[in-house]
Amino acid sequence: MQFGVYIRSAVTYENMLTLARAAEGLGYYGIFLNDHVEGLSGDRKEPYLEAWTAMAGLGVQTSRIRLGHITLFNSLRNPAYLAKSVATLDNMTGGRYELILGAGWNVPEYEGYDLMERGRGMPPAGERVERLRESVEILEGMLHNEVFSYEGKYWRLKKAVNVPQPVQRPFRVSVGARQPRLIRITARYADGINASGNLKNIRGILGHYHQALDGYGKTVDDVFISGFAPGVQLMKNDSEYEDTLRKWAERGTDPGEARANDFIGTPEVLVGKWRKAMDMGMRMSVINVRPGKTLQDNVDMLAKFRDEVATQL
Repeated sequence: MQFGVYIRSAVTYENMLTLARAAEGLGYYGIFLNDHVEGLSGDRKEPYLEAWTAMAGLGVQTSRIRLGHITLFNSLRNPAYLAKSVATLDNMTGGRYELILGAGWNVPEYEGYDLMERGRGMPPAGERVERLRESVEILEGMLHNEVFSYEGKYWRLKKAVNVPQPVQRPFRVSVGARQPRLIRITARYADGINASGNLKNIRGILGHYHQALDGYGKTVDDVFISGFAPGVQLMKNDSEYEDTLRKWAERGTDPGEARANDFIGTPEVLVGKWRKAMDMGMRMSVINVRPGKTLQDNVDMLAKFRDEVATQL
């Protein structure tokens, strides 16, 4: 199991760069940003750097660590133009970009930025899924061919040129998927899946995914299974672990559910939980390790997680 680091919590570009370089020095797999244009809570005015521009900067100011978005917001970009951007960033960074695409879900962004034009708002789920399917086909085509044409419902490409091609050959396209229909599309058209959430969520997503892979004559060896654990809680000892679960129970969280499925616990407990994810075929997990009130806390927790958890897997 390899681990990527979610860096949005660092907020500013300077702090993201510090966290990225620390993750690189500690030997982490990659750094990842969520792909949104505004905050996701309250008045939505929290500082939110645009994810593609920020990752391009981080890519040229690091040297080894992989780069990615968790996940790319499909409705923000024309997929053919995205393929050009992906190939460019992959060339700029010597073949380090990890592509994970998502269908989109945040209504205020659709409405605020009029992403679908003419005030349409957010399309229904069926349309967003179909658009993602076409985007995956376009990305696969353009990232493996210098000239590519495509005839779909939403996009029609006439000999689109993508030169230079990405450094990575072949180039992997993954999808962040949670619902059965999108999971089936991911199994058929993409090279991998990102299953987010706790063990219960992962178990449900990958159960559908394994079944879909089998239906298309594929196995877990043919794909790249990754995950996203947005709230990892690394406890010092059993006493701190139990005390945290008691506090969670007071605010309405089922401690038994958290104990069984959430990525919270002592190093030994977390190792056991990620081994269960590995048994389901997961090979990489993006993590946001807590608690950490300062940037230095985040760096220290990454070092502790590496030493006490990652090295045991």
